[in-house]
Amino acid sequence: LMVNHLLACAWFSIADGQDLPNTWVKMHGFEHDDWFYQYLTAYHWSMTQFTPASMHVQPHNTLERLFSIVVIIFALVGFSYVVGSITGS
Repeated sequence: LMVNHLLACAWFSIADGQDLPNTWVKMHGFEHDDWFYQYLTAYHWSMTQFTPASMHVQPHNTLERLFSIVVIIFALVGFSYVVGSITGS
């Protein structure tokens, strides 16, 4: 849960820190929502990166896409490690 929190904060910071018209926050119309809803949306996104679930929020620029790819690789390696530990027992 803490990893998902950190990823959610990083995911939101990437979008909030860019002065671009095409971030996930702006493209999905979340810039006028309160911070708690924005956090929950980012947290939901981070949870879907570790599960087969999907979500309509997606990267809309190069930096967001790069971050998303790194997170997916991290999740893949982590999931593979857990499955390998279970089968090795």
